[in-house]
Amino acid sequence: MNKIDTLITVLGWEDRFITGNKILLDKYNINNIILIIFTDYLYMRNMQSNKALIEKKANELDIRITYLNLNYSDSVGNWKILNNFFKNNLSQSILINTTTFPRETIWTLLFFLKNNKKRVYYSYFKPKKYNTNWLTKNHKNPRLFLKHSGIFKLNNEITLFIITGFDKNRMQLLIDYYEPQNIVIFNQEGNQFENEKRNNINNIDRSLDIDIVNINNYNVDSSIRIINKKIIEYNDNNIILVSHGPKLSALSTYKCFLLSNMEIALAYVPAKDFSPYYSSGTNEDYIFGELSLNNEL
Repeated sequence: MNKIDTLITVLGWEDRFITGNKILLDKYNINNIILIIFTDYLYMRNMQSNKALIEKKANELDIRITYLNLNYSDSVGNWKILNNFFKNNLSQSILINTTTFPRETIWTLLFFLKNNKKRVYYSYFKPKKYNTNWLTKNHKNPRLFLKHSGIFKLNNEITLFIITGFDKNRMQLLIDYYEPQNIVIFNQEGNQFENEKRNNINNIDRSLDIDIVNINNYNVDSSIRIINKKIIEYNDNNIILVSHGPKLSALSTYKCFLLSNMEIALAYVPAKDFSPYYSSGTNEDYIFGELSLNNEL
């Protein structure tokens, strides 16, 4: 592996933000941190203390921090800020710690990086436990991702590809909003984090035409192959691809968007409120990999 110059991470309030980033900084001899801060969520518990801790760690290792202030509710404004920044700031080698990234921001970042990068490194830290009460609430209407709305084929059916997660009403919002003729559910395999109990596949109206596919979202390369195979199978349809579940699924879905030559659409369901106790603890056996940013497998 080549030397990693820059770590890109999003300030978060979870335990795994500070624990995970400290592990990466100790291991990869990084020179720069790009710290993305969503200023409208700075009020969340531990945000100020986690910011101070990452600054202290960077100071100890003589690492420079560049701050990017975004607003979670301003997609267009965030797009402009990231566009302006990455026009003039590109390191030789970039590691994206996806752990606390919003999906939309991962996609936006990959859009700008792919113009100048052949590949990026990624990491992801699982928590020890997710909150059993609620994770997100007050969901907004589904939206297509800016500049990634696909090529609509007139008179062809709409097929909704959904990578599932734990928030039950997000899936129903998608189905009600897009009214697809077909639904392909990518169901996270295994029972980690009580997945089989909490995964909202159990709440789908089974009268709909549903194709259920088991997938391991923690394995990005495998997920890309499985999703891409289904895209080819439903190629005549208008495909809307939605990433819920582990944040790594934002990487596999974006790669599949590139493989489709941008014919499919990327969509997501924004949330207004996030649990201050979203997760606890950090699994230090983290996931690390490399993602190519071209339209070939």
